[in-house]
Amino acid sequence: SSIIIRTMSFALASLQGRALARPLHVKRIASRRGTRAVLVRAAVDPERDVILVSGCRERVAQCCVDQLSKNERSAGVAIKVTLPHDAYVGVKNPLNAMAKDLVFPDKPMIDCLGALDAVECVDESTDLFKGCLKDATGVILASEYAPTLLQTAVDLCDRIKAGAMPKLRRVVVLSHIGVERRDVDPWKFMNRKTMVGTGVIGGKPQPGGAPLDRWIDAEELIKATLESCGGADKSPWSYTIIRVGDLRGNGPTSVTYGDAMLTLVDNAFDVRMQDIEMEEGDAFEGFTKRLSVAVVMNRMLTTQSYRVINRTFSCISTGPVDRERRKGWDVAKGRSPPPIEDKVVDEELQPKEEEENVPAGAPVPT
Repeated sequence: SSIIIRTMSFALASLQGRALARPLHVKRIASRRGTRAVLVRAAVDPERDVILVSGCRERVAQCCVDQLSKNERSAGVAIKVTLPHDAYVGVKNPLNAMAKDLVFPDKPMIDCLGALDAVECVDESTDLFKGCLKDATGVILASEYAPTLLQTAVDLCDRIKAGAMPKLRRVVVLSHIGVERRDVDPWKFMNRKTMVGTGVIGGKPQPGGAPLDRWIDAEELIKATLESCGGADKSPWSYTIIRVGDLRGNGPTSVTYGDAMLTLVDNAFDVRMQDIEMEEGDAFEGFTKRLSVAVVMNRMLTTQSYRVINRTFSCISTGPVDRERRKGWDVAKGRSPPPIEDKVVDEELQPKEEEENVPAGAPVPT
């Protein structure tokens, strides 16, 4: 009898182990012949997807690459850091006029990002980049400089129209809050036009400034390209635009250049402003933490929610957080607060509860 009990215990434990080992992404749905298991495909699949990230000379895009490589929902996915050709070209040493050797300012960034898991830096002038375009299923445009982001949006839309990106499914674009309020202060003052190059001898001044005009031009270009591909109903790809305030914070210390970029303001912002607030459309006034922006933009790729499809959201950082959450962090010494979790972004994407309109009581008749 003891042998039978032991055998039954072993069989029960084996069945429990198999139940625990069942993948969480297997869902059972009802059918006419009973219950059948259906494999639900993830939003990002390492065997299927290739993500291109543009703007990695600046820290938001660097944080996007860093977090895509480390987040469990996107770990193992092929990430291509797209860089212009001049990122690989040496320049004369600006600190030593007598030096004969060229310096490569972008090499530390290229080496740092290239060392991350499943990340590869690609020169946009090479045939390898053309191959990446054919395989790309997701694109993140995260340049912090408005003219550069507009140019990358123009290039992306031209490639889409030319049929160079047949597998594209998702596009996530960085923008700026205030683009729909450009006629009122402080956005009106921020969007003032200037002339660039007025002090260059022999050079012709060029129109500059008006960054909000360039941000909105990039947004409208993405939307117009979607319409040219059949609109929201027929287009094989969709977009999400994330509008942010003025950017602060360093991001993870693994992708910063060194102490020169670790300013006191950004250090304090990283530690104090760890939470976010999001609203659809053009909302808020304030600043946004770079690392938080990167997590939000990445989540637009990994989420399966239909609420983010062809939508525009504003995002700012909130705080300061309580003292317990600030304890022990010192960005200058390499101890950065953790990024926000995906569930925080999901909560912010949920429809906000509308305030109940309580009717006022009628006056007491006299």
